[in-house]
Amino acid sequence: MKIAIWGTHHTLRLVAMVAISVGALVSATSHGQTPSSAVPVTGQEIVRLKTRGGVEQAYLLLLEPTPPKAVAVLFTGGFGLLKFRSTDSGVAWEKEGLSFLVINRDRFLDGETAVAIVDVPTDQWGFGYTPKFRKSDAHVTDVHHIVKDLRARFAQAKVFLVGTSQGATSAAYAGKALGRDVDGVVLTASVFESAPTSWRLLHDSNLSGFDFALISAPLLIVHHVDDKCVATPFSAAAKFAGRYPFITVKGGDPVRDNGCGPMGPHGFLGREEPVVTEIKNWMHGRPFQAEIL
Repeated sequence: MKIAIWGTHHTLRLVAMVAISVGALVSATSHGQTPSSAVPVTGQEIVRLKTRGGVEQAYLLLLEPTPPKAVAVLFTGGFGLLKFRSTDSGVAWEKEGLSFLVINRDRFLDGETAVAIVDVPTDQWGFGYTPKFRKSDAHVTDVHHIVKDLRARFAQAKVFLVGTSQGATSAAYAGKALGRDVDGVVLTASVFESAPTSWRLLHDSNLSGFDFALISAPLLIVHHVDDKCVATPFSAAAKFAGRYPFITVKGGDPVRDNGCGPMGPHGFLGREEPVVTEIKNWMHGRPFQAEIL
């Protein structure tokens, strides 16, 4: 089992983390439900919500001392299995759930932006997120609970759904269903094409037939010109460039994985900092660069 741990010695967020004890990492009642009236803590907190009967939906909340103006709700790609848990060293999760968004969570986090990383609900722990579940009413229900919890914690903050790769399906379908309950949707390295049968449980039409006009909240699309993953070619994304705010990414480091993971253009490798910066500029209503070279 591959485990990643983000503890109190995470160098880029040491100041925010150092005051957080292990006991404060999990804010939940004995039934696993975080009260919506809970006072936000500075640092990191595993929030566990009861969403559908006995199903538990967890997310990892990251924030700094100042009240956030926006919350980026991050949906990782693939099967999305993170399985957040607290340990003596901090918060741990499965490396299989890593993606551009999870790896760069600290870049999204700043004095005006909080981060909520969405885990897989407990009734999907066997395989994780499949495209079918990402499109389901059950998933929308889970995401709606997360959004409501964030609204209760940060009443003045805007809430944005941000997905990458397969996670873009979650952000798009939830964004369509929740309408103006969210303030914006960001799709990065999105699965605009169907996935082949060789992808087995990830075989699906993905977003190839999705009507993006049904997302009533503002929509931003971010894609790398050299993304060679079979379901995420740039040609499929480029057709949206004249219809929605669009960030084209070029350059960076060469691919180091199978082309569908975070270690290459699919994960904006070598361009992570400007990509996240421009996404946050769009979220906060500032001018943003439409091309990252």
